Amino acid sequence: MQNDVSFLRSLLNETNIQIISLLGGTSLNTREIARLLQKDETLISRGLRSLEKAGIVEGKWMRVRGKNIKVYSLKSDELKISFNPEGMDVKIGEKSFKYSPPLLESRVPKTGTGSFVGREREVELLKGNHPVAVIFGMAGIGKSSLGARVFGDAFWHSMTEEDTVEYIAWQLALYLNLRGFRAMIEYMRAGGKELSTIRGLALEGITRTEATVVFDDLHKCRDDDVSSMIRFLASRLERGKLILISREKPAISYDERVLLIHLRGLSSEESYRLLNLKMPGITPGEFSRIYHFTLGHPLMLVLVSEASKPMDSPFLFEYLLREVYQGLSNEERTVLQLLSLFDEPVELSALREIHARNIFLTLYSLLNKGLVERTGERYHVHDLLRGFLIGIRDIPAGEYYLGYIRYLLEKNTAKDFLRAFKYAIRLGDRELIGEMTEIRIRRFWRIALDFPLAYQKLLEKIREVPYAREEIARLYFNRGFFEKALMLWLEVREEIEDDFHRFDVLMMLTDVYCEIGEIEKAEECLSELEGLFFLHRDDPYMRLGYYIEVTKVHTFKRERKEAIENAFKELEAIREYPLVHPELESLILYHIGYLYVEMGELEKGGRYYREGLKVAEAYSLPYMENLGYIQIGIVSYFLRDFRTSSESSGKAAEYFLRTKNYRRAIDALFRRAVAMIGEGRFDGAREASEKILELAEGTNYAIGWMGYVLLGILDELGGKSGKEYIRAGLEKIEENEYLRLGMLEELRVLFDEETLQRWLG
Repeated sequence: MQNDVSFLRSLLNETNIQIISLLGGTSLNTREIARLLQKDETLISRGLRSLEKAGIVEGKWMRVRGKNIKVYSLKSDELKISFNPEGMDVKIGEKSFKYSPPLLESRVPKTGTGSFVGREREVELLKGNHPVAVIFGMAGIGKSSLGARVFGDAFWHSMTEEDTVEYIAWQLALYLNLRGFRAMIEYMRAGGKELSTIRGLALEGITRTEATVVFDDLHKCRDDDVSSMIRFLASRLERGKLILISREKPAISYDERVLLIHLRGLSSEESYRLLNLKMPGITPGEFSRIYHFTLGHPLMLVLVSEASKPMDSPFLFEYLLREVYQGLSNEERTVLQLLSLFDEPVELSALREIHARNIFLTLYSLLNKGLVERTGERYHVHDLLRGFLIGIRDIPAGEYYLGYIRYLLEKNTAKDFLRAFKYAIRLGDRELIGEMTEIRIRRFWRIALDFPLAYQKLLEKIREVPYAREEIARLYFNRGFFEKALMLWLEVREEIEDDFHRFDVLMMLTDVYCEIGEIEKAEECLSELEGLFFLHRDDPYMRLGYYIEVTKVHTFKRERKEAIENAFKELEAIREYPLVHPELESLILYHIGYLYVEMGELEKGGRYYREGLKVAEAYSLPYMENLGYIQIGIVSYFLRDFRTSSESSGKAAEYFLRTKNYRRAIDALFRRAVAMIGEGRFDGAREASEKILELAEGTNYAIGWMGYVLLGILDELGGKSGKEYIRAGLEKIEENEYLRLGMLEELRVLFDEETLQRWLG
């Protein structure tokens, strides 16, 4: 193996660095790495193979229900990577290297050759100690170029109108993970959505890693939660840097920590240096005339240098654009119009595919003329140029949009689906929207969980389309707004004609009727669903969906034997599904375990809980894994295996506390406390009970108030009176008869009725 910097540069590209960072704290399989990084599985597999060949990662095979699953981890005895603000310290075997790659280079804008001059004063100011800096000024004045000049290794996010806080938080969490702060990505992976928690983790991560975070084009932000997060960071950040770039002065609190730069035109000296690069030998008279008209506006100066005739128009900018545009080749004009179709930078590979020509030399020419900007391997035109190009555009926009949609869908990630959906909306084709939502339901089901707000923001633009309302209803359902979801599904049920979407609506209606307790209506929908299922029984989605709903109806009717019978059909359907769905497979196995426990078959239930846990572990699904630990804790407790119960519950409690899911943490801590009482480990039980109460004060989660009862019982077991604690706990839950009875059932495992009567009254 080569042990030199050239080896590192070839091996540790951006994707591989991200893979290594993720594996630094856990073991993951290819599929989960691809989901976290929003990249194609093929690309991730290629990176893992190269890292494994180099001895940096190792893969181990796990056997899960007859299938081999490969799980990767770092070879910590052979490789050590330490992230710091300057880069990385890398140790492979006995050799050590220092390596400072641009971790997210592709996000930082690049400009054409010779287009950045001057701004020495602003550069020095930005390199100073202010934790927050604001750069604002008119369009084209060079704000982004200035930021990129100083902060080339920053987390760089260019705002769009579609951005949501969950989407930005996911990207920021990945960046902070690269720098060694893992708490935020763990929270996002666990499905965390609380704005206050996201803001707090972002602040903590930037502070601890002393990262630089840049939000460009802030004037485009339309999301109140994103604005709130930025105001929060700007008002509290002390270490690290937050850079805000906008055409307008952002609405944040300004104090001595905030550097404010109102960027204006270049000075005459700077303007001359720029023009002399573009127009060598320019005379003082020519320069004076140009500077008088442009006032040092960098983009105008670049356009002047490309114009074919002298200026003679008071409408300078439009005049310059027309002059420069007329001097371009036909291919250059076409490529500029093509780029003007898109709101964000477009990949070179995409442009090659949808334009079907060798486009690189044309892009290079336009880049050097200052008409195109580059971000990594993506290209775009400035907003000022886009407005001009839209007015004269005569290329077939629909064909290009369709080509780009196909390209993005082939990348097979949630992020690229959302981009594709945006352009499908722009085409305004109802049939295409139907096809896209079907693709979302079949292939990208995690979008509704990972990026619900971003998806809903797009759907709201076409709310008149029934397929959009069908999806909005699903997002409502996922957030627990069952009545809102029901209203929309009933509405679109009469409008949708194709069998797939009718099936999907009926399936979700069955689901929501079960949730609100209207079982007869659920059975009516299930009957209609069955008719469509028999027409399309070879369709994997319809087969799986039908059995899911049959199981759910039987479960809600407490027909456990029938529910288990259909749950096994669910299990068979998910295992034969064309796409791997380990989350759902784990959930089905946990549900089977639950049904057996409800029937009193505890050992059999525990067996299916463990099988579900094994699937979650194999596919690197920590949330599902720790749900399994909670269930194993419960069944082990009732089997009086207190040690297993306390260990499993303790693992789950640690994870849910770390990911700030406090309700689940309370569930796990309660189980750990009662199991430790069963073990005779009273100090540990007291510690868990006190933590339960601490969390209950912040969440008002009813189960948490049982911490008082547990503390009282522990006092009684220690020879002291615990009546005050017990009375406080019983008063807190006195109106919740279901919870009180459940608590008694739990405590009967440990104590006889006489003892419980003496303590609890």
